[in-house]
Amino acid sequence: MKRFVGIILLMVMAILSFTGCYQPTIVRPEVGSNAQILDQKKIIFVGNSYTYYGHAVIEKKVTVSSQEERNNDEGYFYQICKSNGVEVSVTNWTYGGHTLGDSLGNCCQTDKTCKGRDHLSDLVDRNYDYVVLQNGSGSSGLSSTEFVAQIKSFMKIFSDVNPDTKFVFLVQSAVHISSYDWKSAIKELEKEGLIIGDWGNIVSDIINRKVAVPGAKNVYNKNSFIIQKSASDGYHPNMLSGYLTALTAYCAITGETAVGQDYSFCTDWNVNFNFDTQSFINKNYSYNNATTNFAQIFDSAQDMKGLQTLVDRYLENKPYLNF
Repeated sequence: MKRFVGIILLMVMAILSFTGCYQPTIVRPEVGSNAQILDQKKIIFVGNSYTYYGHAVIEKKVTVSSQEERNNDEGYFYQICKSNGVEVSVTNWTYGGHTLGDSLGNCCQTDKTCKGRDHLSDLVDRNYDYVVLQNGSGSSGLSSTEFVAQIKSFMKIFSDVNPDTKFVFLVQSAVHISSYDWKSAIKELEKEGLIIGDWGNIVSDIINRKVAVPGAKNVYNKNSFIIQKSASDGYHPNMLSGYLTALTAYCAITGETAVGQDYSFCTDWNVNFNFDTQSFINKNYSYNNATTNFAQIFDSAQDMKGLQTLVDRYLENKPYLNF
């Protein structure tokens, strides 16, 4: 009987852990304790606007094609590393509207000014310690097996040069997507050795009220994380989501706790002029008198600790394993 009650209790705790009603203690290495893993390492972010829009890396125009011009990125990921006392070299290989096939292929298919360009030949140096991949909004109709095979082919571009390269797969927000048609493949990608950085489900679950931000003072809605630039663009991440993207990638790589990680640089335009909060709001919340409270959330230590707590929880509990 006691065993039966114990099993029921564990099941209830598992269910409640993602509703915010029960919060198990997550013990991860303290801030900065594993930062040396990244010291003097080369990292490349490959993806599109879902990675750069919130400044995880700094946006580059699609016409900026040379690797040299895309090196030395100082977006949020770089700033987190710097705050932990390590120096990293970050390459921003993100192009708006591109799939991984466009960004890492020899004939870009996207309807942009770079259509037909051989982006792969632009990637002269492929020797990286970490490659962070983000694949647009889906698998383009591929089966799970086909999608995994495609990702592995992109990984080979780097592992052929450096067999010790480690790979991170960023799971973006599903706010504008009816379903993750590649969710089932994420488990297979992890089996292939990819580190999964699942920031997107945190954002989606908060917006859809599937999880509460522990200790939050602010009320959260879609605009807390997503821009509202026009009738057709209400799905890109804002600066708060950009920080969660960079934070999740950093903590997934190092294993460190997210709680207590620095975020003071996020809204400091003296660090980088792109980090000007009001300028970002004026540019990206111009549709239908849209408002956002992400600046107030950044100003609330309670809210930021709550969001960081969720990053730890999602990294530990791996909700994508349930897909």
